[in-house]
Amino acid sequence: MSTPPSEDESSALPRLSRRGWILVGLGLAALIGVVSWYALVAATQPVRWKDVGFSVESATEIVATYEVYLYDDRDAVCQIRALNPRFTEVGVTTQPVSRADGTEQRLTTSIVTTEEATTAQVQYCEPVG
Repeated sequence: MSTPPSEDESSALPRLSRRGWILVGLGLAALIGVVSWYALVAATQPVRWKDVGFSVESATEIVATYEVYLYDDRDAVCQIRALNPRFTEVGVTTQPVSRADGTEQRLTTSIVTTEEATTAQVQYCEPVG
């Protein structure tokens, strides 16, 4: 007949020492600091964008669709690029974005390519002026 294990022999996790709790607290504080910094940087960007899709029109043309969000009173310019299956840039163009057309815009831009592209995406958008 077996006897039940004593508290010391049970499979419960051991309690954290004072040093363990301090390290957990410092780790949580560092995590909160990093997340807060990232959120602050993201919140202060004057222009954001989101790729929506693309369509291959021919071996020398691809059309990109994307959304642009303007968060201050300036116009913006976006650079859109086309990539081949090896992720080599085969076409690039810029598209001005006017604040007068609204703070949230869905744009479609045609890109002339040097060879058939398999994807198109916004490389960056930045404020002008």
